[in-house]
Amino acid sequence: MSSMDFVKMEGAGNDFVVTSDPDLPETPEWIAAVCNRRRGIGADGLIVLSRKGEDRFRMRYYNSDGSRAGMCGNGLRCCMEYTARRGLSGDHVLFDTDSGELEAWRLAPELVRIRLAPPKPFRQIRIGDFECFVTSTGVPHAVIPVRNGELDRSDLIKIGREIRFSKELAPEGANVDLIEFEEQNVLRIRTYERGVEDETLACGTGMAAAAAYAFLFRGSGAEVKLKTAGGDILSATLDGDMHGLRGIFLSGPAKCVFSGTYQY
Repeated sequence: MSSMDFVKMEGAGNDFVVTSDPDLPETPEWIAAVCNRRRGIGADGLIVLSRKGEDRFRMRYYNSDGSRAGMCGNGLRCCMEYTARRGLSGDHVLFDTDSGELEAWRLAPELVRIRLAPPKPFRQIRIGDFECFVTSTGVPHAVIPVRNGELDRSDLIKIGREIRFSKELAPEGANVDLIEFEEQNVLRIRTYERGVEDETLACGTGMAAAAAYAFLFRGSGAEVKLKTAGGDILSATLDGDMHGLRGIFLSGPAKCVFSGTYQY
């Protein structure tokens, strides 16, 4: 029997199994078993870290269904907290991901700031009854603004599956973000995540996409507050102007929940 040492972590309620153990199977079936909430550890995703140099790591991210994704914003914050907490790094780390080089800073214990790549140009398309603003902030997202009062009443699972599996977004699909503005610079967000195929309490790349939409299409300022389904409030800082964004900084919580050994 083999084993894996891990830390269970959560960033704004988005939870992950994080490990730096080498030579793991990393097959879709094995990853899905690890993330299974009844028969495994339970998580929205698995993160495997490997050292690439001083304060530099490789981050491999897998969704709970075993599929691989380019990166994960909340997961990236958890990686920064993981390496700093375990004495593997200082408070600033570069992470090589499938979506390119990303950067993170530990501002304080359990508070992390990350730099995400600038979003790809938005495409405004209609899918069924919904006007969607589609971009990628490391992974693809369809941002859908709704009227005030509709966010809580919306059937996110139904809407998310309709958009995520639509022919307009085939073959890769997209995460689906419903957003509702409380103020010009304050919005609430709910996200349906592909690979999890369900609503998660928070999605970092989704918050980045929503903040970019608010800045470019709604005239929000460079500082946007985002309220998640789990009740956390994160801050997005946008670097750029109306002609384009150079990057997005996202600050929020990252916590270690427990550690253990997984037998397989």
